Amino acid sequence: MPTDLENSLNSIISVYHKYSLEKGNYHALYGDDLKKLLATECPQYTKKKDADTWFKELDINSDGAINFQEFLILIVKIGVSAHEDSHKA
Repeated sequence: MPTDLENSLNSIISVYHKYSLEKGNYHALYGDDLKKLLATECPQYTKKKDADTWFKELDINSDGAINFQEFLILIVKIGVSAHEDSHKA
């Protein structure tokens, strides 16, 4: 039986593939894919930057796509923000 953390990791992978597979590529989110993902999956934590800004920040290798490793940077940033929010009164 998977642990809570393992279920969470599987969920992150599933969300990535839900949007990457819209164009049939397991390994790439494109600009419109990322925009849809941000608006649908994490609007509360990404509203301070628009999708284009997020895309430029995350596309570290400048290949015009967000691979899973680059996507994890978004997850870390959102996770830090969510953790900070969890401590607010």
